[in-house]
Amino acid sequence: MTRRWPTALLAAGLFVFAGLPLLLLLARAARAEDLDWWAVWTSADAVRALGGTALTSLGAALFAFLVGVPLALLLVRTDLGLKKALKATFTLPTAIPPFILGMGWVSLANPKAGLLNLALGAGTFDIYGAAGIAFVLGSAGLPLVFLATTAALSRLDSSLEEAARISGASPARTLLTISLPLALPAALSGTALTFLFTASAFGVPYLLGVTATPPTPTLTTRVYGEVLMGSTGLARAAVLSVELLVLAGVVLLVSRWLTRAGEVRLSSGKGLSLRPMPLGRWRGPLTAVAVALGVILVVLPLLAVALTSVQPVWGQLTGLTTKHWGAVLSSPRTISAAGRSVLLAFSAATLVTGLGLAVASTRRRWLEALAGAPYAVPGTVLALGLLVAFSRDVRFIAFERVAFVLALGNTLWLLLVAYAVKHLAFGARSASDALAQVDPSLAEAARIFGASRARAFVDATWPQLKGALGAAFLITFLVCMTELTLSVLLIPTGADVLGTLLFELQSYADPGAAAVIACAFVLLLLLAQAAQALLTRREAR
Repeated sequence: MTRRWPTALLAAGLFVFAGLPLLLLLARAARAEDLDWWAVWTSADAVRALGGTALTSLGAALFAFLVGVPLALLLVRTDLGLKKALKATFTLPTAIPPFILGMGWVSLANPKAGLLNLALGAGTFDIYGAAGIAFVLGSAGLPLVFLATTAALSRLDSSLEEAARISGASPARTLLTISLPLALPAALSGTALTFLFTASAFGVPYLLGVTATPPTPTLTTRVYGEVLMGSTGLARAAVLSVELLVLAGVVLLVSRWLTRAGEVRLSSGKGLSLRPMPLGRWRGPLTAVAVALGVILVVLPLLAVALTSVQPVWGQLTGLTTKHWGAVLSSPRTISAAGRSVLLAFSAATLVTGLGLAVASTRRRWLEALAGAPYAVPGTVLALGLLVAFSRDVRFIAFERVAFVLALGNTLWLLLVAYAVKHLAFGARSASDALAQVDPSLAEAARIFGASRARAFVDATWPQLKGALGAAFLITFLVCMTELTLSVLLIPTGADVLGTLLFELQSYADPGAAAVIACAFVLLLLLAQAAQALLTRREAR
């Protein structure tokens, strides 16, 4: 009975802070008697928003598929050059907020003041509109396809390819007829996740769609616009969020089906033999193409952000200066926003890691699935649900004597809850995978020699878990440092975090100052990755 209490408490907490807000959101939409759901969904604005979401999501998913699959084939199954550098480059967008990539492309391809247009002539490139949104989010979602495909290809036995080569097939035909069909289900699963990632995005569609000519609305930007109208628009936002939630659910089911269909199993007792196929005279040109793609999709927009941070006036290349850096880094507003972001990100990462370990330790698959479910919910929908659930104080009265008041509305506590609930999947999945690799005999030996349960865990089990949990902590911290979608809707009045400050400066005030914050975050990311790599090497030694 005692072992069931932790499971029950965890399940209750997940229901209160993840399941209940979504149920109350649905109830709020259902109670809107003066609103006809069908009329709201079929209104001209809503249809345009749904069309914009579908168009940009399909475009981003198609772009990620067409670029990610060939890259994975070349990096895993051939002797392409510079493999480590290329893999690191194409996986870097997993840690960089898409909004920063969008900022870089605004600096490059703004039709009037973009760096490319200053060099080649005004109007040569225009990043605004549906095509620009699809391109930027396709680049940001590229690792979802790339990593899924590389994982599937790494599990294949190269003897299948060797048999095709012995039969006279060329390297290209072998890759297309043997390797690609076996990895295709996993690649399609990653493509479906890219669609969901794009449909849930807010920052890039707002940056590149709202000010486009004509505007490109999406469901997330439409929901945000309704929320800004206050109580009059909240009911319409709730109805529209249900539409977004249904779309996300359908795409998630398709992704799960493709993931199961894409599982590659080897025969019992058969080991993997990964022998890359030689590209011959094509090795140099294909390596150059892969490098060019990495530079264009990842390096170039980050360099543009860095250059924007030292431009005296946005859109001018003369007289570079560091005045933006001095002004931003010494600004009390920036310092207070950075302090809140560090505190919230550290607290959220701690909660995600600790609760994730607790969830995984119960060994309940359904509880792990429940912990991971909020990650698949669009951030706009989750934030709106939390607003509906906790906009007023929640009171509990026990035994008609003791009253407990939960006052989360318009506080940083609600934002912390949103961060932790949204990213709990990181901690639960990392802890579950790590526990599956733990050798229980070490803890048993410690117990035999008189160690308590706590001491056996610290001395025997924790050293086997800390690597995976440390990675979950780090990625949660970095993601929450500049989180935008949840922050824009849940930030208390009069407060800022780095994500909302970055959004405000780039969209309305000073792109140069926004570029300084973006550069500082990228530098923090690179330092964190370098530190993690150093710690990994030390542990390996």
